Amino acid sequence: MRLTEKIVAVAIRHKGMTISIPAPARHGDVLQAMHEAFGEPGFVEDPIDQGFLTSAGRYVERTRAVKIAVKAGQIEKPNWPPNLYSEDLW
Repeated sequence: MRLTEKIVAVAIRHKGMTISIPAPARHGDVLQAMHEAFGEPGFVEDPIDQGFLTSAGRYVERTRAVKIAVKAGQIEKPNWPPNLYSEDLW
């Protein structure tokens, strides 16, 4: 039996790293943890990619996350299309 992939956590990709905190954390929680871990906001000056982790361990961007969450029955539609936000889920 194949399990349906679903969204399980917020995540941010930055400088080759994927940083995540389990639900019900928000992206802001991850940014705060990054600030605490890496110091003053040099990391914020560089582009960051906000997305989600799936139950399969994959990082997906917000638009792909919408498709996964809808297919898994986690949401009917996003509140801020075409992107998924943690507020849509928890």
